[in-house]
Amino acid sequence: MLRVLLALSLMPAPAFAQVRGQAASAVHNITLVNSGLSSPSAPSIGAAALPPGVSLPSPSALNALVPAPSIATPLVQAAVAAPAPAVATALAALKTAAPATPDKPAAPAAAEAQINSAGSLFDGPLKIVLAGSESVPFIKTGGLADVMDALSRGFAGKGHKVKMFLPKYPEIDAAKHGLKPVPGSFQVPVAGRQEPVTLWHAERGGADIYLIDNPNVYSRDGPYARLSPGYDDTDERFIFFSRAALEAARFIGFSPDVVHTHDWHTGLMPALLKTVYASDPFFSKAVSLQTIHNIAYQGIFGFESLIKAGLDPKDFNHHKFEYHGKFSLLKSGLVSADAVSTVSPTYAAQIQYSSEFGMGLEGLLRYRAADVHGILNGLDPQLWDPRTDQNLAANYGTEDAAAGKAANKAALQAEHGLAQDPKAPVFGVAARLDRQKGLDLIADVVPLLVQLGGQLVIAGSGDPELKTRFEELTARYPKNVFLHPFSESFARQVFAASDFLLMPSRFEPCGLSQLIAHRYGSLPIATRTGGLSDTIKDVAEHPGKGDGIFLGDFSVQALTESLARAFVLHYKADGVLAQARARAMANDSSWGPALDNYIALFRDLLSRRG
Repeated sequence: MLRVLLALSLMPAPAFAQVRGQAASAVHNITLVNSGLSSPSAPSIGAAALPPGVSLPSPSALNALVPAPSIATPLVQAAVAAPAPAVATALAALKTAAPATPDKPAAPAAAEAQINSAGSLFDGPLKIVLAGSESVPFIKTGGLADVMDALSRGFAGKGHKVKMFLPKYPEIDAAKHGLKPVPGSFQVPVAGRQEPVTLWHAERGGADIYLIDNPNVYSRDGPYARLSPGYDDTDERFIFFSRAALEAARFIGFSPDVVHTHDWHTGLMPALLKTVYASDPFFSKAVSLQTIHNIAYQGIFGFESLIKAGLDPKDFNHHKFEYHGKFSLLKSGLVSADAVSTVSPTYAAQIQYSSEFGMGLEGLLRYRAADVHGILNGLDPQLWDPRTDQNLAANYGTEDAAAGKAANKAALQAEHGLAQDPKAPVFGVAARLDRQKGLDLIADVVPLLVQLGGQLVIAGSGDPELKTRFEELTARYPKNVFLHPFSESFARQVFAASDFLLMPSRFEPCGLSQLIAHRYGSLPIATRTGGLSDTIKDVAEHPGKGDGIFLGDFSVQALTESLARAFVLHYKADGVLAQARARAMANDSSWGPALDNYIALFRDLLSRRG
């Protein structure tokens, strides 16, 4: 097997970055030499290949960051779940305390509680209303859709009674999804008028799914965008949906124990429960949980939207629903819900203790710190399984990952005109073309990645400027770079064919791509933020246990260093990469712990309600 060695020519320069607490020296260039062997895919790299002001780590720094192979350490097996503790114990473990450093919060415990600390029984099936703007398989624009589907089926699978409410967008094909019309209709007030509501129903994984339909509100395509000239009614669409979801529960005779709302689109529902429905006996026992999937999106509209929602103008103040002179649907939910959760422990800490991550709501969240919980998202192992995935050129498992991934790499290279080089490391991206995801950083390092012999394959749509930039890079390096509009089927092929997945996110509430990458044997190269921090172990920091590579910080320099580490890891023939890949594929990222934590939280809220 070829072994490619990195020989670095140092030049006097100031230290540029802290790598595991040590400064690495700046270098002028990097040359891949063969030391008696040859590597046609690894040409020499001059300083011109590097982005301006960026240099590569010194040999000593690289050696310190590339782990020795683990020979004696076996793969860590999934731990056997401990007996379920009481609610008080589970919630104490679930809490995200203020960390000494914001990206080191306490990890949650995985246990569903059966009794509370006072001994009162709350062990029967719960009646849960879930409400969100999208869910697989009906409509998906992002990870929220996967989470909504997983929670609805997961709660139902644990014996709870689940009704999930979604908007019936016109692009949702009723026949395709087995949706049946529910007889009858009802009226919902919005903006001083009454709007008719009809329901569509389907069963999925034991959960009842109801889609809320209205010809006036949902006559145009698109969940969020203002796509039609003359229409600027995004606020009314989700004010209507929030009110309609609660009235739909009444219409079907489902008096909930829990109302679980997601992101700004349903943030009005907890506010309605505490105001309009405060004395309504149908909802008197219900507790509410507002989950933040991405705090960057806050549903901010004018004062008139508060009036459209039927809320009292006296509540338009900074203690309630006013947000910098505007009305925020997300803030409405955060103020009103009985508890707030977000999708990873680290992100829960970051949005409380950093204005960079809290985006103006950190003060409110700190004020409600006792009610803020970080519950890590999971992944459905049956839906994401390289052994059975029909989108792949070859199926594989942990035992034959090397051969399986090689076959998928060869198929991807052949189909999309990339150089047919089995030894070239493939770096994948499966994300929105968005600065949040660090796609601008990735574009900056493409010339270096290519000249080091790597290939970049992107499954992504989004920002037009980033799209144009990657199209230009594809035209410049047609044998090394390929851009494909995002589709789930192509993204699955990227996970299977890639050796590494690039995720240099500015922030990442949880992230699912790194969990999928692990499942498919692709090591994530990621920023140490949010859920990425909670789900990845750096191969250098955790010898024998690592399953990815962290950037030192969010910068082109740090991404350059991490790429250098990845190339060394790929070309070294010492088994470290294979061991890390096997550990990644063996990770248990299933939804079980998250579901248990949610149910423990629901039971605790109900015990407090009495």
